[in-house]
Amino acid sequence: MNQEKIVEISEKLLSRLLEFKNNNQGFTFSLRQRDSPQAKKVKRLEKGQWFQGSDYIYLPLFRKGDSARKIKTIGFVIGNNNNEPTNYIEISFKKGNFSDKEIEFYKELADFFKISLNKENYGYYYFKNVDKFLDENLEFYLITFRNKALELLNKYELTDQYVISENEFQKNLKRITIIKDNNILKVIPTQQNMINDNNMNPISLNQILYGPPGTGKTYNTINRALQIIENKSLIELESEERDALKQRFDHYSNNGQIMFTTFHQSMSYEDFIEGIKPEIEEDEEGRKSVIYEVKKGIFKQIAEEARKIRYQSEELSQQYTFDDAWDDLVSEANEYLEKEESLILNIQTVGMGLKVVDISEKGNLKVQPKSSKEAKIYTVSFSRAKKLQEAFPDLSVIKNIDKEFRAVIGGSNSTAYWAVLNYINNRINSQTTTTQLEIPLAPKPYVLIIDEINRGNVSQIFGELITLIEEDKRLGKDEALEVILPYSKEKFGVPSNLHIIGTMNTADRSVEALDTALRRRFSFVEMMPEYEELKKIQFDDFQLGELLKTINSRIEALLDRDHTIGHSYFINIKPNDTEALKEAFANKIIPLLQEYFYHDYEKIALILGEGFVECIEPKESKVEFARWNGKTLEKPDTSRLFKIKKLDDNFNILDSIKHLLNRVAI
Repeated sequence: MNQEKIVEISEKLLSRLLEFKNNNQGFTFSLRQRDSPQAKKVKRLEKGQWFQGSDYIYLPLFRKGDSARKIKTIGFVIGNNNNEPTNYIEISFKKGNFSDKEIEFYKELADFFKISLNKENYGYYYFKNVDKFLDENLEFYLITFRNKALELLNKYELTDQYVISENEFQKNLKRITIIKDNNILKVIPTQQNMINDNNMNPISLNQILYGPPGTGKTYNTINRALQIIENKSLIELESEERDALKQRFDHYSNNGQIMFTTFHQSMSYEDFIEGIKPEIEEDEEGRKSVIYEVKKGIFKQIAEEARKIRYQSEELSQQYTFDDAWDDLVSEANEYLEKEESLILNIQTVGMGLKVVDISEKGNLKVQPKSSKEAKIYTVSFSRAKKLQEAFPDLSVIKNIDKEFRAVIGGSNSTAYWAVLNYINNRINSQTTTTQLEIPLAPKPYVLIIDEINRGNVSQIFGELITLIEEDKRLGKDEALEVILPYSKEKFGVPSNLHIIGTMNTADRSVEALDTALRRRFSFVEMMPEYEELKKIQFDDFQLGELLKTINSRIEALLDRDHTIGHSYFINIKPNDTEALKEAFANKIIPLLQEYFYHDYEKIALILGEGFVECIEPKESKVEFARWNGKTLEKPDTSRLFKIKKLDDNFNILDSIKHLLNRVAI
């Protein structure tokens, strides 16, 4: 198979295996850890070959073995044979330092699945339907074959020796995850393709909180913004202390993740998106001149901030282990032997050395001083050399080779082992590489809060961007749109991780009268007066929930529900705090009613009652009116006059409210 096909199958195979792992606790498998020295230019791991193999895929479920056990043990193979696709399970332990238990394990496993082993202990279980390699065949390997292998490993007490630990598996998987993330970054042509909202909160990107004054619209933008930024529920946030919420809100505002603005009648496109602004410059001689620069508005600023790709530095360490170095040593020695030459290993004595003269049946090295063909041949075993290397990764710290080596592995030719370890350590130090990768992170959510959004001319302020804020027109979406901005001539689009929260006071302008274009692009969340919390605030024989509900029912009857009064005017009053209650009426409730009814005090009297409003009978007027056609016209009827009482120190707020609630006997 060519590399492109191998990479494609490797990705599908990895996905199937991880899916299987999710449903099978304790399942692990072998992954490629590095590229061999011979294939470093090919960069198989970097290009996406997640499993062993060059022009094929080899998937071991257990440890792949080491040089003493050769490379393969038990594996699932996907490849080609004479340009024909092939798929089989392989058992291989042709030679090496195997224990009797291991040999029995392999033979019993092969016998169970009727796998014939040749004289070199190779055997294959071929699948007839090779097209099912990722379905039926893989399932057989992962379930039927693996379960039997696990049973036999347990029987021969080999489980710990063969099964890959979860920690080791996760370490190897992390290496592949980092490479995959880095490869994704390489194929991204533009920043906006990074934008996706898979991790965003499933709430509307554009929403408006609307309702009468005092219903907590602006107050609730803090919770709504934190809901988006922190991916929490509103219920969860409402259970927290307000000070903690405000502190976090301020933190996100300070780092630019949340921005706040208020629309007003003079707000313009130039303020919100971008515009040309004058700047005064002064030269060295004090002469001033005016220059004009294109300045970014708040919306463009936060949109550009939201589009930025954030990175996390990650070190990808390709470890070159003792096993890898031993493999290379054996391979290099064999190359020399095939040419009837010998690989020379340096020793501490200058000009002297040991030559590798043979590789034993068990995969161990046979070395001999290079000075004489008659010199004694020494054996350096894989297992003893590995113990020494673990004990002495740095040979320079050794003071007495014979004594210190003997303490680790017993009696041996210390010079022979030193020569091998010197080769091993030098290879490990030169081949282990660390790559610093910049991994792109998922885009953070950003929030723009627009208070009093209906007070500005929305069509004029948003301009052409009114279309771009639609969810399906955002960057990264199938219907994404960009425009050329008129001043900077830059291409501009709205990212999918930018949320817009607006507030709208329905007493200022009704929802029905709002710009249709805006209404189509925003979801509306109604916020009406809430009475439950106010019911807890008690005054003599009434509570504030009852009081506000009575006032609002009368406003709704005389005007409409959009002009009712919100709970926030009363929410901070403590029980029986008459001064705070009087202040709320004097500074908030009465001025608001005067605005609603344009000083029609008769209607205010119908709402508040005679405790707050007094009736003044008109005095007899002595004014002589103009004549009309020689006659004096009759004086028109004058209705009763009403005026608000002064809420001074002599004003009894409790008695007035009893009148309001119709609790005073007639």
